[in-house]
Amino acid sequence: MKKYIQQYLAFLLVFFLVSCQEEAELTILKAVNFTNLPTASANTIQLTQAKDNETVVTFSWAKVDYPVQAPVTYTLQFDVASDTVGAKAWANAINIEAGEDVLNKSILGKDLNKMATDLGLLPDEQGSLVVRVQAYLDRAAFSQAIPVKITPYKVFTGYPSLWVAGDYQGWNVSVAPKLVSVKSDDIYEGYIYIPAGGTNEFKLYAQADWGPTSYGDGGNGDVIVANYAGGNFKAPSDGYYLFSVNLKTMKYLLVKTTWGMIGAATPGGWDKDTPLNYNPSTQSWSVTADMKASGSFKFRANNAWQLDFGLSANGTLGYANHPWLAYIDQPQFTVPQDGNYTITLDLHEAGNYTYKIKKN
Repeated sequence: MKKYIQQYLAFLLVFFLVSCQEEAELTILKAVNFTNLPTASANTIQLTQAKDNETVVTFSWAKVDYPVQAPVTYTLQFDVASDTVGAKAWANAINIEAGEDVLNKSILGKDLNKMATDLGLLPDEQGSLVVRVQAYLDRAAFSQAIPVKITPYKVFTGYPSLWVAGDYQGWNVSVAPKLVSVKSDDIYEGYIYIPAGGTNEFKLYAQADWGPTSYGDGGNGDVIVANYAGGNFKAPSDGYYLFSVNLKTMKYLLVKTTWGMIGAATPGGWDKDTPLNYNPSTQSWSVTADMKASGSFKFRANNAWQLDFGLSANGTLGYANHPWLAYIDQPQFTVPQDGNYTITLDLHEAGNYTYKIKKN
């Protein structure tokens, strides 16, 4: 009997050892990798609001083979390069799931713009994101990252608006430039460019379509409700205009402008304006000039102190003189060192007037 017990115990020991060896072999994971870099249909992308609902880039990648035969879920990850190293690498990435066994993903303009700005890229400035693909079945595998250069735009919402449709832009209300009321006080303002060759007529709409309410010119600077054909405003000539409307007093202001800069930092000092040139394609004014760090300057219209910009308290453009506003003694602009600069003034987006000072 003792002999049989010893043989049985020996059998159990052998069975246990063999089972452990087989189990250990089953838990060894085979390597799973991407064999190629993902690709992008565009590596440099300029975003605009007009491209919101368009596909601006499509990412593609090769299939990843897992030992287990089952659907693989693929996800795109977007991040800035500085966040992809260290202990918290890719922790701030934005994930966009492509789906099971899906090998490409198209991105709309509005979605890419939001991702870019959420990750810290500045509006109207080219920045870079890195993009990689995650594959997942029983575990994750990651592709190498590829860079994509993106210029996002700034989205402004919330300002009460009036749309300025006219012959100068094909009477297309849905995409017309806007006047906005930054303080929500029924006083609206914006700048419009009217090229030569048209009737110079336009009208105001309280919504981005042809329905009521619309406003027109009642003469003598008066605004009237004009929910009918006619009653149009008319600029005296082509050019770049400040257009302000006060719906409390039902008055309007239409001032043709050319812009320049003046001050000790500029070539003309405080005695002579340095003119800026308007570019219809960029909708901005600019000049390249030799500037001095020892002085300062302001932007002003029409070589006069009727309409001019300094720096507001938050570092943006702020009116010093304005026909409808009280004078504010705004700080002036400066350059960090002597040299040749390109100075740009951009007033085309109501409520978001901007400037740039770039050393050449």
